Amino acid sequence: MNRLKRKVIIVSLSLSTCLVMGTAYAYSDASAPLQNWYKARTQQGMSEINIKALQEWAEAAQSLEASAKEKVSVSNVHLTKIADDTSQQTIDRIDKANQIYVSQMELVANELVKRGAADFDKYVSTSKRNHDREIDQLAQETIVELTSKLGK
Repeated sequence: MNRLKRKVIIVSLSLSTCLVMGTAYAYSDASAPLQNWYKARTQQGMSEINIKALQEWAEAAQSLEASAKEKVSVSNVHLTKIADDTSQQTIDRIDKANQIYVSQMELVANELVKRGAADFDKYVSTSKRNHDREIDQLAQETIVELTSKLGK
């Protein structure tokens, strides 16, 4: 029995020791180092994420700016080409209209030259007759006036 008592006492002491140690460990806040480690790792991770995000943001901003400059450049080239094409089309239309007007004027000028020679001859002969008539009338009036002055 002694043996049994001893075993019971040993088992009881073992269990009590385990319970006391477990309770003491529970009250000792053994998770504090784990919590501190977790907080430090979280802060380090957030810091790394923030640095990486800032780097990515800067790269994205540079890429966006380069892309925008390229698009502006392409747009300027395109607009310049459109303006040049439009200007050339306008110049071509003006030249075409000019050629039409010049050919019309040449036709009218040729017609006037053909008709004009006959009209000019007619004008000259009419003017000559009118002029001769006016000179004859002036001569007669002068003769009558001189005669009347002499006869007085």
